Amino acid sequence: MKRIAVVCANGKAGKLIANEAVARGLDVTAVVRSENQTKAQHVLQKDLYDLTAEDLEQFDAVVDAFGAWTEETLPQHSTSL
Repeated sequence: MKRIAVVCANGKAGKLIANEAVARGLDVTAVVRSENQTKAQHVLQKDLYDLTAEDLEQFDAVVDAFGAWTEETLPQHSTSL
């Protein structure tokens, strides 16, 4: 079974992605900074900016669902990678 991590899984897009992946039978880990709000089977509670490569190396795929929508926050897309 494919293991995926959904980073920022509690966000608007992240919830939809995580829940759809579970519905499709994938082994999903929600990466969240607060209590998990998805149907993911596993949770990694950690802030996006504190994630390390080691945190994500066990997954077959990592989905970045981080969203920033204002002119001031748009640069965070680059700094969060």
